[in-house]
Amino acid sequence: MRKRRRLRFDHHSQGLILNSLVDIALSLVIGFIVAIPLFFESGIFVNTPGVAKAGATQVSDIKVNIYLLDDGGILLNEELVTYERLEELLPELLARSIARKVIISTEPDVRYERVVHVLDLAKQNGAGELALLRSRR
Repeated sequence: MRKRRRLRFDHHSQGLILNSLVDIALSLVIGFIVAIPLFFESGIFVNTPGVAKAGATQVSDIKVNIYLLDDGGILLNEELVTYERLEELLPELLARSIARKVIISTEPDVRYERVVHVLDLAKQNGAGELALLRSRR
């Protein structure tokens, strides 16, 4: 009689199981698809380095420069104003501006909450572009 050879398969040498990796990848794709609209819902888009370069090399239509001071003061186009006065002047300045750009810069210890309030105020009053600068020129 002949001996029959039995083939034995080792279950550990079958390779990488891809089912769970595909499930994880699909879950991430679905998560990103759901989350992307949330990033664009705020309607506040901020440019940072490009505006500083553009302002240095060409004549621009920037009419609104806001500088927030550490002590709570606000400089609007180099003039000290209160928050209430800023609310009055901002729509007038933006109405005269073609590009409706608002540039906001701050002293080092200004809280982000104040910056967000001014960004929101500018957007509500018709600002087309918002820019944050790290330091004042």
